[in-house]
Parts: sequence; structure tokens; C-alpha cells
Amino acid sequence: MQAIVEFSKSQHTLLNDSFSTNVNTRADLVSITLLSHLIESILVPFINTKLSLTEQVQSLSCYAHLAFTIFRAHHRSFMPFQLYYDMQTLVKGVMFGIVKQQVLDPHASFFLRDCRDDRLELMFGRSCMISGHNSGCSYAQALNCLGAAKDINGVFKQNPELNPGHQRLSLGKRIEDVDHINRLMWKGDIISGCCDLPSAW
Repeated sequence: MQAIVEFSKSQHTLLNDSFSTNVNTRADLVSITLLSHLIESILVPFINTKLSLTEQVQSLSCYAHLAFTIFRAHHRSFMPFQLYYDMQTLVKGVMFGIVKQQVLDPHASFFLRDCRDDRLELMFGRSCMISGHNSGCSYAQALNCLGAAKDINGVFKQNPELNPGHQRLSLGKRIEDVDHINRLMWKGDIISGCCDLPSAW
């Protein structure tokens, strides 16, 4: 995704040349630039540790409005209905979370990545491991695997020293590790009371 964003930023000379004779290439670049703006607006709030909460909301608002506009015009050819729904639900959940934190304690921080689903990811990983990564299991088998995964989570919760941890849930030096930035790494102002949600939206 970051490659698309970087590529579109590198093509400013051709995009700004409105007298270009290569109309097809320019049209393709305009489409790629629009896609890169969309990708950047959903990606940056989660990975740029210097952004304030207001800047994160502005970026997510940009994503929600761009996605709505493109989806309204192109429907399934832009993205599947379920993906569109999930992404808009993510943005809505973040906004509701900020408002809730502002009501509960406006002096407390609101870490955007607390809206993620690491616990669900761990549960899914354990249940897949227990089922032997069988993607064709029956409903009863899936329930048994989820029950066993829940029991394992209970044991690890009672005895954290037994939990070996997960390599992929800690920030390392690879670009893929950006998926697991934590609250301590964030440098921007994320105090919920400092975010004026209506003007940022």
C-alpha cells in the first residue's frame, strides 16, 4: 500500500502537466493518485506516531468521505459491500470511542489502536492451531476448538508466566511490524479533550 502512495507522489510532473498529449497515462495516474489518497488516509492514522488525535480524525474523515463518494459511484467494482461496511464501521467506532472518552474523562488519552482486535486475533489463532488449521471443519468442531481456545486463554490469564507470547505481536525492525505499535511509542497529542471532533470531522 505504501508503494502505491509513494509512486503517486513521484508522478507530480506528469499530473500537473494539463497539456500532456499522453491522455491515457495521465488518466491512469489520476486514478492511482485518488486510490493513494484513500489508502494513505486510512493507513497513516494508525502508523504515523507523530500525529495528534485531531489529525488522526481528519485523516479518517477524509477516508470515510472519499470511500463513500467512490463507493456510491462504483459499488462492487470499487470494493465488496462487506469490506466497505467493515471499514466505515471501523471509522464510526473510533468516533464513538473518542466521544465516549471525552464524556468519561476528557483529560485521559485515547489511543486509536485500542480499537483493534488483538484479543480476537489471538483467540482465532489459537482455535485455528487447535483444529490443525482445518478450514473445512464442521460447526460442532469449530465450537469445540473455540471452547478449547477459551480454556487456554483462561489458563494464560491465571498464569501469565506460562504464556510464551507471540512473535508477530511485538514491534521489531521489519516494515510488517508496524501492525503492532503500542501506546508507549506514540508521540502525538492523544488527549481526548484536546480533539474538537465536529471541526476535525
